Amino acid sequence: MDRNLRILILEDVPTDAELIQFELKEADTVFTANCVKDKVGYLSALDDFSPDIILSDYSLPSFDGLSALKLAVHKCPEVPFIFVSGALGEETAIELLKQGATDYVLKHRLARLGPAVARALQEVNERREKEAAVEALKKREQALEAKSKSLEEANTALKVLLRHREEDKTVLEEQVLTNVRKLILPHIENLQRQKLSGPQMAQVNLIDENLKKIVSPFLRNLTSDYLELTPREIQVAHLVKEGKTTKEMTEILNISATAVDFHRKNLRAKFGIKNKKTNLMAFLASLGGP
Repeated sequence: MDRNLRILILEDVPTDAELIQFELKEADTVFTANCVKDKVGYLSALDDFSPDIILSDYSLPSFDGLSALKLAVHKCPEVPFIFVSGALGEETAIELLKQGATDYVLKHRLARLGPAVARALQEVNERREKEAAVEALKKREQALEAKSKSLEEANTALKVLLRHREEDKTVLEEQVLTNVRKLILPHIENLQRQKLSGPQMAQVNLIDENLKKIVSPFLRNLTSDYLELTPREIQVAHLVKEGKTTKEMTEILNISATAVDFHRKNLRAKFGIKNKKTNLMAFLASLGGP
């Protein structure tokens, strides 16, 4: 062994305790022994000596090995416990192993003691390494879970920000389209109805076409014909979308009911729903409306 082991020996026969230590030295075990022979000394050694391994006789005058085993399992369950006894029946040995003993060595076969101690300590080291690996894996999993949760929260926040940005963009586009339809197109149409010269009319038509090209990316789900509405059709479409009746529109626009019906028919024709059982107000709402 590379390090100095603390070996607690529970043995009431001094010569047997000496033989145990001799066999350990023969096996090149580097150790410091604490030999005790009764319960008082044993309990004191468990607390003060902090053994790396316990070697115990099974039969003692005032104390028994099974009681010593139970105390060790209770106070230091990770410490290997090996019985070194003159005689142990097979059934007794099996029961002791079930109770928590690591191994047993008969006194007339002490040559087995060195390998038994080395094997027991190796099992302890392997168990500790496995526990350390499991703990390290658990910590990594917790760290990954925390990082995953943090990324999920950041992703949620990013989605909210992107949604708001998209909504703001949509609102801006709708404002641009509304302003173009209400504030610019009616004036362009009025100009087109004037008695303009050829070059002047060409300029007005050019402005009209370029303006439509500028706002065309904003149309999204709207049809390209939406900008082809006349100012009066835009007004009628706006009122239809708001749920106004024909009578209400005649009063608001100061036109006849016949004129309102005429514009309704033109709207249905331009939107491609003429002669279809499609509600005009619902259709306009689905397009975003003027």
